[in-house]
Amino acid sequence: MSDDDEPATEIAAPPVLVPETNRLWKLTPALNLLKKSRQIAIVAAETEDDARAIATTADPMGRNWRDIHLFPADMIETTERHVIGDVIFRSTPTPPVPKPKRTKKI
Repeated sequence: MSDDDEPATEIAAPPVLVPETNRLWKLTPALNLLKKSRQIAIVAAETEDDARAIATTADPMGRNWRDIHLFPADMIETTERHVIGDVIFRSTPTPPVPKPKRTKKI
């Protein structure tokens, strides 16, 4: 840089504001003992309906998370702030089905 060059001027930009919430919605598939694993959705949203719509739009598998019978919802109030619209899909194994105990014949 030579002495004749002027320093670059900074362009002031207003901060970007994003909607935030302390609520997370956990959408869990109704128990299906025939599947080896299931996927849950954790969505940052103010209402259950918003969480279901966001999960349905974001799901790469194309599932409809709006069905309250197939996907029960639990609301979690956290101390942290979350950006509304953030979604986490997590696969969790289902608990194993207990095998019937064999009885010994005498």
